[in-house]
Parts: sequence; structure tokens; C-alpha cells
Amino acid sequence: METNRGRNLAKVTWPTSPCHPLASPAQGPNIIPADIIFIVKDNLPPRFALTCCTVEVKTLDDRLLNIPINDIVHPKYFKKVPGEGMPLPEDPTKKGDLFIFFDIQFPTRLTPQKKQMLRQALLT
Repeated sequence: METNRGRNLAKVTWPTSPCHPLASPAQGPNIIPADIIFIVKDNLPPRFALTCCTVEVKTLDDRLLNIPINDIVHPKYFKKVPGEGMPLPEDPTKKGDLFIFFDIQFPTRLTPQKKQMLRQALLT
């Protein structure tokens, strides 16, 4: 799901209206559609992309997952969390996998001071 910059703590609704292009595929005579609401939360420290960290993800059932990220996070990085996704249509007691996609943006320019700080950080 894509959101605009500056959407921290904003609610993003995924409608289930059959006419909407993002509509849920789980629709039918005995299925009651409901909108899915995501809370966008951005609180990662600036250095997390090159160091290990833990990402907090609040689930749709109000649980807080602490997902350890031990890899180097790059612009197309994603983390798969088995069994923490949406309920499966064929068996709602089981869940699919949750995928967390990272949108890494690098600066397009740096001051000489920031370049020096970056050199020092990478060389130590």
C-alpha cells in the first residue's frame, strides 16, 4: 500500500466496495464486506537502514508485533512474517503471511559536513 509523505499516524482505509479497484476479493452472498483501516506509523531511527533494529507493527486485531530486522535494508527490501497476515478466506481461523515493505529514500545532496559525518560513520 502506498501513502503520501507526511502521513505519519494517519488512517488509510482500504474500501471493500465491489466497484473499488482495491476491493477485497472475499465477497459473496454469505460474506459481509468491511473496510480495512491501516494506521501509518513512522518512527524508525535515521540509522536503522544500515544497522539491526526492531520494527513495531500494530496488527488489525490490536496486537503489537516486534519484528527484528537483522538484514541490511535496501530500497526494495521487504520482510515476510509467517502467520501474521490477513485471515485466509478458506479458513478464517488461520492467517496468511504479513509482508512489510520498506521505502528507503536516500538524500540527493549532502553538505560537506554531512558527507564527513557519513564517512566517519561508515569507516568506524
